[in-house]
Amino acid sequence: MKRLIPIAIAAVFCASPAVGETRIFSYDPVSADAKRLTGTGLTFLFETRLLGGGKVRKIMATAVPAAAEVKSVGAGALGKGASIGPGEIYEINAEKAQGKVYVRAFCPGSTKAWLAVGDLRHGRDLKVQVLGDDPAGGPARTCAEMEFAYRGEWRLGAGTRPDPFEDAFDSSLRY
Repeated sequence: MKRLIPIAIAAVFCASPAVGETRIFSYDPVSADAKRLTGTGLTFLFETRLLGGGKVRKIMATAVPAAAEVKSVGAGALGKGASIGPGEIYEINAEKAQGKVYVRAFCPGSTKAWLAVGDLRHGRDLKVQVLGDDPAGGPARTCAEMEFAYRGEWRLGAGTRPDPFEDAFDSSLRY
């Protein structure tokens, strides 16, 4: 039995995408907030993790060239008493790309915005909670709760940096 455990662990690593691999998933809006705030949906550029899911690096509008860089932050960045949904917390970088536009669009009146992003997995739908800083100085407030249906994955060339505005999209790609 002890010999089977290392073999099983090795099989899991061989069957899953490489850890640290860059991937891009696109999602169609389902909820009213998602449709209102994203139009045709969002696309996430992320690095895969050992046990699945991924660490988001960039969010992009699916239909137009608008992108924002994000960084992972702890729940403490939102202040005490902030109501957070499931998922990892990312702060939108308002200083790079169209980050400031995303903050204004997702959370009017806020100067900072965070996304609680559910688990990014191939073929699975996604929930994203948008939070913004409170102009009155309180804890972060919920601005929107968006639900998305998985649309597909962008096909990336070997060894290239992905660019969803130029790379081919292939919704039939499966792992």
